[in-house]
Amino acid sequence: MIGITVIGNSGAKYTTLSAIGSSSGFGAVFLAQDEGGHEFALKLIAPAADPEAVASFRQEIESTSGLDLHQNILRVIDWGSTTIKGQPGLFIISELCKDGDYRSVVDSYVGKGFQLEAILADFRQILSGLEVLHSKIIHRDLKPENVLRAGSVLKIGDYGLAKFVNEATRALTFKGKGTFTYMAPEVWLTGSATAATDLYAVGIMLFEALTGRVPYTADDLFRLKEEHLYAQIPRPRSINSDVPDYLDGMVKKLLAKAPKDRYQSAREVLDALSKLGRSSATDAACEIADRARRHHDQAEARKLEQLKLQKAAEEEIKRNLFARHELVSLFDNAVAEINSQLPETKIKPIDSFTAGRAYEFGARILIIWFFDRHEIFRDLDLGLVAILRAKNPADAGYIKITENGEDREAWNIVQLRPANTAYGEWKLLKTHDLSSVRTQARKRFATDAALFGKNLAYHWQPAVHTYMLSEKALEANDVYQILGVLVPNF
Repeated sequence: MIGITVIGNSGAKYTTLSAIGSSSGFGAVFLAQDEGGHEFALKLIAPAADPEAVASFRQEIESTSGLDLHQNILRVIDWGSTTIKGQPGLFIISELCKDGDYRSVVDSYVGKGFQLEAILADFRQILSGLEVLHSKIIHRDLKPENVLRAGSVLKIGDYGLAKFVNEATRALTFKGKGTFTYMAPEVWLTGSATAATDLYAVGIMLFEALTGRVPYTADDLFRLKEEHLYAQIPRPRSINSDVPDYLDGMVKKLLAKAPKDRYQSAREVLDALSKLGRSSATDAACEIADRARRHHDQAEARKLEQLKLQKAAEEEIKRNLFARHELVSLFDNAVAEINSQLPETKIKPIDSFTAGRAYEFGARILIIWFFDRHEIFRDLDLGLVAILRAKNPADAGYIKITENGEDREAWNIVQLRPANTAYGEWKLLKTHDLSSVRTQARKRFATDAALFGKNLAYHWQPAVHTYMLSEKALEANDVYQILGVLVPNF
């Protein structure tokens, strides 16, 4: 890309002189010069072949026109499209900030003693720029690397790329841990963004400047997401006791999990900063305020734990529904294959049966039924519960065939899901009945969740009990054998 000339939307020509870095994980930055010898920064975004992406890019750049008149917003000079190594690309020409980005400033605070006034001055600039930016656009990717330095002046950059990168080139948007570190919970969950989303990123940046580290430090993406969503918000004072209580509380509010619980505008945060250190309070007031903080943190911890448990339960339900769909699909596919050979008759699904799946052929009905998972633990002592949990039966149920309302044959099914895995394996359980009342026992075993759970635990113990079980992975051949019972053999 060195020595390449591009033509901007304005008609001006720019020639790249040297590489000066990369930005946001999706673009390279070059020192460029126009025909008059003026120097600029050229950010290249490639590849960009999708016409919708290009249209989104143009709309975003044009929508931010005029914002860069504010001293804390990077000035965009020009933009355009070009071809790079045979692939279409886009570029932006902006003012050149030779002093790097805010990352170097944040890092410089570490080990130099607490520089509260300098930090507050920095964030007043960032928030002043953000207040103007939010009149037209949400940044979506605010972080130290996207705040540039021109001497002592800080300028928010990459704002014209935010929507384009987030929506049109999502695969390229969040490369690198940096962006994830500053990403608000609602973006992790839904991808939505509001002004409060950018303020969450401000909170992360402020926490980092005050303490020398970010609040959430997991080294893999899954755990980092869990921390942003469910970990209690750490207080900067717990790491740096020099942080004033009021500023400590401001950071807590900036980092609230729910957008509605944060500051709603950059102006609100600026107003709060203006009150820092102005008010004096009696010892009694300070003691009560300290108790209120502790109460807030305890309530927050309880709420987050409940949210985490609720989310885990929701995810479990989704996994079970997926696994049930997989099992039912085995039968649907086999039935469809058999029916494709039968122009004169069919194995018919029973449409009114909604709890699992049912098919009928003549006087026989095949039923696939799923238990309430929690019911299999009912009436078990702690020892049997521990045996079951060690194997983690994530779901269970039965398959039975009736004829004229009477049970003809039955099998139990159980899905075993090893720890730390998303999905498990369906097992088909065969019953070897040792009781004297064979038909009644088999019926109870096949359809009663609590009895099934008890005998499953005995099976894994093992111990002598009414039923002896054998288990095997449920495979396509088993499905055909079960359907073979549904269709009478004359």
